[in-house]
Amino acid sequence: MEEKKYKRLSLSERVIIQTLLEEKRSKSFIATKLNRSRSTITREINKWVQHPGETYNAELANWEAKDDYLNKRNRDKIGTY
Repeated sequence: MEEKKYKRLSLSERVIIQTLLEEKRSKSFIATKLNRSRSTITREINKWVQHPGETYNAELANWEAKDDYLNKRNRDKIGTY
């Protein structure tokens, strides 16, 4: 059985997501274009667009995702509850 390798979205992929969203493309279309799962695209958009009227910002999403990744090991265990 082939082992799946997961990798994070890159800035260039996030820019493509932003561009295609601005063109009113569907999440399915974006997923196909990037060769990613539709749920990956949906989770990415939902994580960074939390209010109606907000738009997806690729650079902000990439910066926040990188910050989350770098700081995930530095959080106090007691502070997570």
